[in-house]
Amino acid sequence: MNTIIISILIIAGALFVFIAAVGIIRFDDLYSRMHATTKATSFGLLLLLAGVSIFFLETIVFVKAFLIIVFIYLTAPLAAHSIAKSFMDDQEKKSD
Repeated sequence: MNTIIISILIIAGALFVFIAAVGIIRFDDLYSRMHATTKATSFGLLLLLAGVSIFFLETIVFVKAFLIIVFIYLTAPLAAHSIAKSFMDDQEKKSD
């Protein structure tokens, strides 16, 4: 039973990361690409790390996975905001 749950989590996580990669290629503008990157990749990494944590069943692995997830969920929106702001500033400079 444990192997099935681990397999589902890892496959679902890899699928979300793959969807994010396809979104980067398929979407036209910067904002859509950032949305695909931050949302799908963050959730994909959450699923992957959950699967890895269940696989190893050690406290240190749970702690490290939790810290990585917190770090990703805190920094991904900040990075996307910084990229969007610099893109907007660049567009304003070009229009002047």
